[in-house]
Amino acid sequence: LCPGIFGHELVKAGLCLALFGGTNVDESIKDVPVRCDPHVLVVGDPGLGKSQMLQAVNSIAPRSVYVCGNTASATGLTVTVVKEDGDVSLEAGALVLADQGICCIDEFDKMRCDPTALLEAMEQQRISVAKGGVLASLSASVVAAANPAGGHYNRAKTISENVKT
Repeated sequence: LCPGIFGHELVKAGLCLALFGGTNVDESIKDVPVRCDPHVLVVGDPGLGKSQMLQAVNSIAPRSVYVCGNTASATGLTVTVVKEDGDVSLEAGALVLADQGICCIDEFDKMRCDPTALLEAMEQQRISVAKGGVLASLSASVVAAANPAGGHYNRAKTISENVKT
């Protein structure tokens, strides 16, 4: 993965794990919730190749969607209801288009929309669509990249302090 970027073996290994995914969920075990596909958040100083690694994941994955966080909206990530000439239709967002695949979100720290649009996708490993008379349940793994708050990663701070979303 990204042979042009030197080092960052742990980051590349994490991205490879996201590409390959985990084991299938055994539906007979109802007591233990299991997320079969990992989500990955890459946080690092600007200029370290995070965007190039995300683009590599996007090009390698059999089913993936790449979006930039600073231009994405909540409906752009999930589903938009469109009314034209009295007809109602749905336009799929990035998470819906990445069904059974990977949704790559670059500039995650610059997302203007409410991050709760990603809550169900990341917590339940599912995207529920219930708009315009359409009911569906889809799944996607989220791989994102973010710059730390203040422009430089501070190892003395926690990850949540370094990333202000």
